[in-house]
Amino acid sequence: MDVMPKWVDVIVVPLFSLFLAAFLSALLILAIGESPMAALKLMIEGTLFRSAGWGYMLYYTTNFIFTGLAVSVAFHAALFNIGGEGQAMIGGLGVALVCLFIPWPHWTLAIFGASIGAAIFGMIWAGLPAYLQAKRGSHIV
Repeated sequence: MDVMPKWVDVIVVPLFSLFLAAFLSALLILAIGESPMAALKLMIEGTLFRSAGWGYMLYYTTNFIFTGLAVSVAFHAALFNIGGEGQAMIGGLGVALVCLFIPWPHWTLAIFGASIGAAIFGMIWAGLPAYLQAKRGSHIV
């Protein structure tokens, strides 16, 4: 089997994927009777040139960023982790509980406490299947 050159794998394949996604999206937008250029303009202006757009973008992408980071850490340790989204949700529960039930003297301490609470709750949630796999030999999925 022939191996693709590195530059094709790094540059051409992602660009082709982006152009294919844009083309298929444009076809779908045309199918519902709207202008693809108007939709593209709305996406760019709404996201980049409005403060609310930046806020929504950061709000919705933060979970994906940290979930991807958690999966990459697991893969580097030669482990398989499909529970990143659940860990993030339980970590959010940990943040809420720590901030609601501990009277913090200053908000800077609350940030550190919330981070530690999120880490502990996510760790406990991930620890349940990890324990079952290590001690019982069960499958992680």
